[in-house]
Amino acid sequence: MNIFISRVLFLFFIVVSSCFSHNFSSCPEKKAIIVFDCNSKKILFQECAEKPRHPASLTKMMTIYLLFEALRSGKISFNTKFKASKLAICQSPTKLNLRIGEKILVIDIIRALAIKSANDAAVVAAEGLCGSVSKFCELMNKKARQLGMKNTHFENPSGLPNKKQITTAHDILTLGLALINNFPQYWYFFSEKSFTYNKIKHNTHCKILRWYNGAEGAKTGYTYASGFNLFVTAAKYNKSGGKKAVLVVVMGGDSAKRRDLFAAKLLSDHLKGYDLAVSKASEKVSTEMKKQRKSLFAQVVTSDINEIIVHEEEEFAVEELLKNSAVSRKYWDELYETDEEKDEAIKIEEEIFIKPHFAKKAKREVKKAPKKRKLRGTR
Repeated sequence: MNIFISRVLFLFFIVVSSCFSHNFSSCPEKKAIIVFDCNSKKILFQECAEKPRHPASLTKMMTIYLLFEALRSGKISFNTKFKASKLAICQSPTKLNLRIGEKILVIDIIRALAIKSANDAAVVAAEGLCGSVSKFCELMNKKARQLGMKNTHFENPSGLPNKKQITTAHDILTLGLALINNFPQYWYFFSEKSFTYNKIKHNTHCKILRWYNGAEGAKTGYTYASGFNLFVTAAKYNKSGGKKAVLVVVMGGDSAKRRDLFAAKLLSDHLKGYDLAVSKASEKVSTEMKKQRKSLFAQVVTSDINEIIVHEEEEFAVEELLKNSAVSRKYWDELYETDEEKDEAIKIEEEIFIKPHFAKKAKREVKKAPKKRKLRGTR
């Protein structure tokens, strides 16, 4: 009898798993790629750039864009505080683990989105700016149309799984260029490698910033349905001081390491002849930019390699790439080794648990959230 029951349960599990995996289809077989020359303003290479993809956390680029617009209009400042709601704290990881009613500075929200890719911070931003996530999504879609993102639709501000939330590599390029061109003074947020919130240090998910020589800014995204997405810019100089900047979008990669390696190869191929990460001519500009950033943040109240990888008809000379970036193979491997376990956990959560269990999980987390104790004699 026990054997019979165990077999029935096993078959039931297989059927349920297959049903949910249908909703969250596996990552596309072919990657969507686009390479853009920031000097000539021309697309140098593209493949499947107009095919629909799930943006995953690249969605947060739009959330950040709307925060930047609010900063520019004076609606908010870096010192403005938004409050975390029940909906915010119930978001799936990655998150800051905010508590109900916790207030967080706008500058910390931006860093949490760009560096940590925190889903709870995305909801806090949406509710803080528009009062509700639904109204914020209306604003996101309106802005997408204004920017010329013709094939993009947003259903949430974070990029958590939703089959209606779609975009294309070309539209992500459009959004990235809008961020760089319209808010050059704030692009620095996408180049930061870590930030500290509540005395906890959070490292960037954009590992390519840590090892690719010349990388200036990046944003990653991953869900099982989307595959591994990346938006990255890099610039290098030639011996006479001339600068060349290239922007790459990769969507649908099959691992963080291979996606970053593929993007780095694309960057290097299109930056040939420009080998210096910093030129003498740019040192003065760099110093001025540091002063500008310093004044910006002053406004804020601060609370051995011999391997070639061959995979899916792609060949990368790892030795050459890492040698040019002055990075050891050991460091590079260690940088990515913890990602695989996290990615597998996300895959399992999306395929089986997110839809049927999200509501129950949200209720449990709300109940667990500590209530603030009222002190006697205070108001």
